[in-house]
Amino acid sequence: MDCFWFSRHKSGGKPSEVDGELSVSDKVKIYKYKEIRQATDDFNPVNKIGEGGFGSVYKGHLKDGKVAAIKVLSAESRQGVKEFLTEINVISEIQHENLVKLYGCCVEGNHRILVYNYLENNSLDKTLLAGGYTRSGVQFDWSTRANICIGIAKGLAFLHEEARPQIVHRDIKASNILLDRHLSPKISDFGLARLMPPNMTHVSTRVAGTLGYLAPEYAVRGQLTRKADIYSFGVLLMEIVSGRSNRNLRLPTEYQYLLERAWELYERNELVDLVDTGLNGVFDAEEACRYLKIGLLCTQDSPKLRPSMSKVVKLLTGVRGLDNKKITRPGLISDFMDLKVREPVETKAGEVNRHNYVNPSSYNVTSSSGTRDNSSGASSANAGCSFSSTI
Repeated sequence: MDCFWFSRHKSGGKPSEVDGELSVSDKVKIYKYKEIRQATDDFNPVNKIGEGGFGSVYKGHLKDGKVAAIKVLSAESRQGVKEFLTEINVISEIQHENLVKLYGCCVEGNHRILVYNYLENNSLDKTLLAGGYTRSGVQFDWSTRANICIGIAKGLAFLHEEARPQIVHRDIKASNILLDRHLSPKISDFGLARLMPPNMTHVSTRVAGTLGYLAPEYAVRGQLTRKADIYSFGVLLMEIVSGRSNRNLRLPTEYQYLLERAWELYERNELVDLVDTGLNGVFDAEEACRYLKIGLLCTQDSPKLRPSMSKVVKLLTGVRGLDNKKITRPGLISDFMDLKVREPVETKAGEVNRHNYVNPSSYNVTSSSGTRDNSSGASSANAGCSFSSTI
């Protein structure tokens, strides 16, 4: 693997990688590799708490007494440098109670390591969606779920509307929502995040994310706006209320896809049937159905019909009502799977024009494959498909 030099840049600048040099903000604390090794007991497998497409995460005890989550970029993941720098750039400049807190990083030789605050109760996919209990044995009652939904919405509203520049996360999903000791949610993993210039309504980009959470316009055309995050949040919201993942191939065909099931029950005025049976009937049925309707509203096929995240916060907290708002058919996962593949058009120069072209070789729907951002060849954990559409 290539060796990188390290340099600082002034606060407010953008970290970069030029001619093998890594540049990070002077706001970021720099840890020595020796200190990271000591904190993790030489990366003892006992301290390993997670693994993703770019590397592993360890629990560590720093010299100052802080307990940290230490994210180690895999030595084989050369393409992950961009995501590493993006994550530092984004998270070092912003702070919010519903975002993970970056302590610092290690950039020494070939080592690229991020050091975050440690969150005791892991991620939503490892707790709520894996059975409804945290490691401490605390059950996710309805009040806890509602607070988690509101916390995530507030974090996203901050990224979309208050952060400067505004930020689109691009990978909102259950595995990227971490929980502290009080089960307060923290949005994590900003490696795929994109900054939104204030004068732009959208950016055109290679598609990266997770099948089941991808908004239709982003998945097919590579058109990225804040509304793509809102679609992902809508799916996540329904996962939290129902206590199940957006896709479960072990269920009968008509129940496998959460969004499709939600739409079917909504049309029959039976949304309450989607609420997690693990709650044993102890929940506010009217509020739970309202949350599911908000989830459907966030996943409308047309981005224009999806509310902003600040409005979502008001809807979830009851500050604003749905007011019999008409909800149309959402963009469903089956629509992605039924995409008609267009042949690429070859230009005179022999290059391929991929406008609205979905490469069948990179459209893979499996239960265990990794998500791939074709612009860098990078893959991440707990993902399901890749696209090569651009506009």
